[in-house]
Amino acid sequence: MWRYGWVLLLAAASACGNDQVLDPAAGSGTVRSTGTVTVLDDGGGPQLCLGAVAESMPPQCEGLEVTGWDWADHPEHEEAGGTRWGEFQVTGTLDDTTFAVTDAVPADDVSAPPEEVVDFSSPCPEPEGGWKVIDPERTTFETQEATVSAAHRLPGYSDLWLDQTRVARPMNDPRKLILNVRVTGDPAAAEKELRKTWGGMLCVSRATVSQEELGDIQEELADQPHYVGSGLSRGAVHLRVLLDDGSLQQRLDKTYGKGTVILESALFERVG
Repeated sequence: MWRYGWVLLLAAASACGNDQVLDPAAGSGTVRSTGTVTVLDDGGGPQLCLGAVAESMPPQCEGLEVTGWDWADHPEHEEAGGTRWGEFQVTGTLDDTTFAVTDAVPADDVSAPPEEVVDFSSPCPEPEGGWKVIDPERTTFETQEATVSAAHRLPGYSDLWLDQTRVARPMNDPRKLILNVRVTGDPAAAEKELRKTWGGMLCVSRATVSQEELGDIQEELADQPHYVGSGLSRGAVHLRVLLDDGSLQQRLDKTYGKGTVILESALFERVG
């Protein structure tokens, strides 16, 4: 099993002319990991894991070669099957393939970053008379699944999610949720199509970018410098990079349009 700290990794793809949009200014200087990272040594030398870490015993990963590392200086690690690993917040310098560590703080001594609260509320105003099921016979798990499939086939489909914040429990009851769908085309036409299978609460709204277009952008970014991983959520590409020079979000907005690519996090930040 693979543990994904943040994203699903993608195969490299053509950068289509924007191959420097993620490239920070030359020379990293001193950097520190924005949270804890896994340092792992399976006998070939220590490396700093990027992306997925296999939850095997021992774990497995791929990443940057780590120099200046002595496991004797970092007793807060585990060992099994000839592999040693541990979670640390690390400081040092990096290039394209190597991280030269100057300091490492074990995970137990690092404050956890605050969890991001994601807003899953519906963007549609409450209908007159409140949110109501209009046809209970077409508000089942089966019709929900069919409607989700139909939404993915809509022209200009962007994304969908379930809003359970405005209605009573029990959770996941199709009669107690608002199905939200966004499309780049006509929301009214999309709603008419979805009403063929869905009798529950429904909000169809307009998106600026389709899922197909977001997928193309996601692939384009995958081959760029300092890319770590990305995912699609709420009508945007959520991006994780190796290093942010402080102006990356501005460059992403200029290249792809504001809100199309969201810098989720950077593995390192400059210090000093």
